[in-house]
Amino acid sequence: MRNRAGPALCAIALVFASGCAAVPRYDVQGALAGQALSTSTDSELSRYYLEHYLAGERVNPAYDRIIDETLARFDERPLDRDMLQELTQQLSIDFATLYFVARLSQDPVNRQAQQAFHTHLAALREEGGAAIAVRLAPYLIVFVPGYAFRRNPETGADFARQRWLLGQAGVRTHLIETDEIGLVEPNAAIIADDIRRLGRAHDRIILVSTSKGGPEAALALGKLLSPEELEPVKAWVSIGGMLQGTPSADRWLVWPRRWIAGLGFRVKGLSPDVIANLSTGVRRAAFAELHFPDHLMKLQYIGVPLSGHVGDHIRSRYRRLKAFGPNDGLTLLADQLVNGGVAITDIGLDHYYLDPEIELKTFAMAAVVLDLLHGRVVNLSETTAAAAAGGGGPGGSAR
Repeated sequence: MRNRAGPALCAIALVFASGCAAVPRYDVQGALAGQALSTSTDSELSRYYLEHYLAGERVNPAYDRIIDETLARFDERPLDRDMLQELTQQLSIDFATLYFVARLSQDPVNRQAQQAFHTHLAALREEGGAAIAVRLAPYLIVFVPGYAFRRNPETGADFARQRWLLGQAGVRTHLIETDEIGLVEPNAAIIADDIRRLGRAHDRIILVSTSKGGPEAALALGKLLSPEELEPVKAWVSIGGMLQGTPSADRWLVWPRRWIAGLGFRVKGLSPDVIANLSTGVRRAAFAELHFPDHLMKLQYIGVPLSGHVGDHIRSRYRRLKAFGPNDGLTLLADQLVNGGVAITDIGLDHYYLDPEIELKTFAMAAVVLDLLHGRVVNLSETTAAAAAGGGGPGGSAR
């Protein structure tokens, strides 16, 4: 991607209405999951949670009591969309978003992967990506693009910048030519066919998907391909994956919105069927049926905006999704997680992944994948059964 890893679906701009209510702003500075933060939050309690509570500083007994009592109820629950929606409604979306990151980072594998990501990123700023490119040389990096990746190349959904950078460094890459405006299921079949073909010539493949390419890759990996056919695929990296659809599509499935959306899509030369195809009802049911082979390492790279990070390009969409809990402006953060996977969060980014360092972060993410594959980050099998189930108190995992 030139500037971002996952585009918002262009035509689905119809799905969002403008938000008008002003969001309170409380300036905040702190650190979470290896990131220094200087932004604003939507409540005093969220600010206190980041600046003091998470740092182990209990300096406001009233706030401490509220947070303690709240987390006593939520820490034992799985880190999923229902829990985060309830937490949002009880406190605020920024509090729930911060809790999402904090909860993920308390899992030992997530924490070490996050630390490795920031360590590699710091080294890349000084040294460049030559060393990582050497480590990547035995692998074929296969990309699954996002929606309208040819019609709107400026979104970076075609991974053109990443493929060029990796190619310049001598790393082999391949772009799977999905139907850029097609539905998930036929595109998943295209991906499966390509992996079968590539697997006959390459024994080490890393698959990278973004946005709408996420559910397409998931369906291919978790249902259409056999474990034997998937043996060459060592890792799957999902960047801002719409793995379980988006509530934004749901609201356009009722009359008269469905007619309005259909007309808008047809005017643009697009199929309105993609709206229902990306609805949460369709995608969540499909995702629940997927089973990934044990050998496949699954990494999710999740942009996590707080209210102070939300720019004009996603503000109305973000606000439209606020009622459902933490989101990136197009899909819910919890719906990007994969059971048994490793999650790396990037606070401040949204579904567009606008970042001047996105190229460096591409190499840093690749380095983390290699660390995980070769045991430089704690082995996934070392996590406890309680953590894998998603409960077990504040250290519980969403995986």
